[in-house]
Amino acid sequence: MSLQVFLQAQISGTEEFLAAQSSDHQDAMADLLGRCAWLTLACEVLPRALLAELKLSPMLLGSSSAEQFLLVLAEEEVPRANEFLSRTADEMAKLSANALRLVWASTENLGAWPIARKRLDDLLLVKTVAPLSASTADVFAPFEATAQPQGDSYFETFAQGLPTAKKVGWSTDQPAHLLWDTGQYSWNLKEQSGVEDDSILFPRRFATDDKSGHLTPLSQLAKRASGSHKWGILRGDVDHFDNQLRRVNTIEEHIHLSVMFKEFFAGELALLCTLPDFWRKVSILYRGGEDFAVIGTWDALVPLARELQRLFEKVVEQNTLMFPNLEARSISMGMAIAPDAASHPGAIFQEAGIELQAAKASEVGGFRLFGRTLEWKRLADAEELKSSLMRLVRDFRFSPDYVHDLASVYRESFAARAQRRTKAVKIDKPWRTFMRLSTVIPQGRGKELNNVRNAVITNLVGKKTAGLKLRPSGRVGLEWARLAAGDQK
Repeated sequence: MSLQVFLQAQISGTEEFLAAQSSDHQDAMADLLGRCAWLTLACEVLPRALLAELKLSPMLLGSSSAEQFLLVLAEEEVPRANEFLSRTADEMAKLSANALRLVWASTENLGAWPIARKRLDDLLLVKTVAPLSASTADVFAPFEATAQPQGDSYFETFAQGLPTAKKVGWSTDQPAHLLWDTGQYSWNLKEQSGVEDDSILFPRRFATDDKSGHLTPLSQLAKRASGSHKWGILRGDVDHFDNQLRRVNTIEEHIHLSVMFKEFFAGELALLCTLPDFWRKVSILYRGGEDFAVIGTWDALVPLARELQRLFEKVVEQNTLMFPNLEARSISMGMAIAPDAASHPGAIFQEAGIELQAAKASEVGGFRLFGRTLEWKRLADAEELKSSLMRLVRDFRFSPDYVHDLASVYRESFAARAQRRTKAVKIDKPWRTFMRLSTVIPQGRGKELNNVRNAVITNLVGKKTAGLKLRPSGRVGLEWARLAAGDQK
């Protein structure tokens, strides 16, 4: 009887790959969409193609996401699997201009799953930090200066079939190239989970042009935003997900946890993007096993992030009984807004990634927006301030310029905040700051106006006048209001 073997593969370099900027003659948005779609599907298609080549059952596929997959093979099939993955890795490197690296490892199904998992992790770590340890046959091969990256136009072309394709295919001659509705092997694309077949879950939601049905250009998408005509990219990532995978006790728990988060992002993002507030403003870029990215108008991304976080908490709470030690209980997000409609989407994608990492470095389970990191529960405070400020502008005819005067208080305190490394800046002379705020928003006639004015000041500095502190949520609320008022600065 053959010995069972676990084979796990990972794709590294995805950040550099997705943030790559295409040539000037290319459609930058189509290029980014093509890269995101290809990466989302690559680790779904490759393990299925490997099993098809080896004439094995699709049931041997354990888990798969945008950056890794896990298979169960017979020991005698490992050499053929290594040859398959070697060819694919070479093609993937050429296709991505050497941005992506496919590494894999295999180990016998002996001992408990945590032990087998650690063996896989150790083997993958060796190949990741020491890439020449796997094979040195081609290290000193002559370099061909004319071998340009094949992905210059491939990903843009790949994006063209994205909205209408019913199947994704694969062929032996080009193992890293995915195909739409053709190929030696092909798999159906499904919009919803729950169907027990070998179809690939791949919902597509795009903000399209009303007349042609094609993807809306970024310049036109920005005009759909209320207030300032700007677009941005929102990225999110489950906190401590890798640690949780390493701590599960069985392969079944590993698979279930992987599938749970993958289906959450695929299903909930697809559903949210059909709601009236988002369907013309937001497009899904990327959906991984524990992360996601969307592009859209700035005013739609903030409520989308909040709603997705709420749904995430609900899903985690529902699965606490199944995973009592579930560590991945929070999600962090980062948002980057393009300075102008013509900004390169690859650069904004990279900036959103930097914002996401800043959120996770500050405190896991936070939202990084407008240059500040907030706890999710504080986002409501920022929105309340924004709403009060907009009431002063729209209902009481205040000039939007006063928002800049309010923001200057935060700019002057930024150095002190950086030195003290506190969440809120304590003001040395609180009475002076209170007087400045009172001057910027003077008292007026009418109880309603003064109530709104007092609510704005309270949201900025709190209720304790003896020890005023500038709240980070206040700075976010100010920036939120500035964009909502239509400031193009």
